[in-house]
Amino acid sequence: MRFQCHLFIFALAACQAATAADHSPLLDKMAAAYGGRARLEKIGAFRQIGRVDAATRIGTSGPIVRTFARPLKLRVEIGEPPTEVRVLDGAQGWRNGKAVTGPGYEAMLLQAVRLDLPFQLLSNQPKLVEKEPMDYHGVQLRVLELPLENGLSITAGLDPKTGRILFSTGNTPASGPMGRLSFETSYSDFSVVDGVLFAFNEVNLAGGAKTADIVLSLVQLLKSAPADAFKP
Repeated sequence: MRFQCHLFIFALAACQAATAADHSPLLDKMAAAYGGRARLEKIGAFRQIGRVDAATRIGTSGPIVRTFARPLKLRVEIGEPPTEVRVLDGAQGWRNGKAVTGPGYEAMLLQAVRLDLPFQLLSNQPKLVEKEPMDYHGVQLRVLELPLENGLSITAGLDPKTGRILFSTGNTPASGPMGRLSFETSYSDFSVVDGVLFAFNEVNLAGGAKTADIVLSLVQLLKSAPADAFKP
């Protein structure tokens, strides 16, 4: 019995090691597609400028400016002049100058991770869990889940042929006050900026219902974000 148990443990460990190793070729292809590990690691901040068109009456449409910096800092301005401003600075978040917690904060945190998703997958490789593949417009995507703190998670659907992330889903905890919320994004119109690949077109959904289209016109890599970018 002891011998059989040892064999079982050995087989389980070998299986887990093989599963973890299987991620490496896919992540290597992804890194190469997005400009290489070295370029991705050097990104300190970037700014994205474009337009958001809401799909619902309660959504906000207009020009959009997103400023991101590591680790997980985000400023989103919508409208001209801005009529909606969302700010995330690590463990703190604000919307139009008022502090937000719960689902409002979690949605911003998931958005920040999503904007930095290639780097987040690379830097958290030991945490990744492979899920069932998904069919996406006739393309079989491999799906990697990145568990985050406090029950949050984000999944990325990668095209194994190109290494590009074509779909992502951010999930809030099922035990939250509103139950589990999911925020899905599909990516297209890819273009290289200073050696780094970005998707210039996004379709955003919440719980499967379309919420907005975002089309970027400019992406700028920054040495650092403006000093007051992440203040309410």
